[in-house]
Amino acid sequence: MAALVENVQKRKTKKGKDFVMADFSDASGLFSASCFEEALVDNFVQWAREGVCVLLNVELDRPNPDEAPRVTVRGARPLASVTSAARMMLKLDVTRPEAMGELAMLLPRAIDGKGEVLARLRTGLGREPTMRLGTNFQLDSELIERLIPIEGLANVVLTARADRHLRLVE
Repeated sequence: MAALVENVQKRKTKKGKDFVMADFSDASGLFSASCFEEALVDNFVQWAREGVCVLLNVELDRPNPDEAPRVTVRGARPLASVTSAARMMLKLDVTRPEAMGELAMLLPRAIDGKGEVLARLRTGLGREPTMRLGTNFQLDSELIERLIPIEGLANVVLTARADRHLRLVE
């Protein structure tokens, strides 16, 4: 998942190892997570200071069904460092038909592009069809920064796509 690092508190485990408690924000709102990966502790402190968006690999744990799941970060890197080799998915809502033209002009297609774009058409008529605009786009944080200000585009979210050959094993 991609999120903005908002606030970080550096702490020590019972065994004296560094870890962080961090607050993040994304399109769905605010959430907190812990990261026990010592190699990332100083990075998180810097990312919070600079307001960096990061791509997180997280694990959810729900020990008690009455509580919200705990989020633990297992890996992270700045979103700006995500390369075109990453399999990314861009989801957005289109609230004005004119925005589709602007979107089409900004989406960079590439032979080796691996980014998929899904656009949900907010018609206000009950049905809101989702269109797959393609799967061969170069998607990165710079593109997102150009899309967010466009009037008629909303809920612009860039995430890493899961590999289709992976499955949950219990």
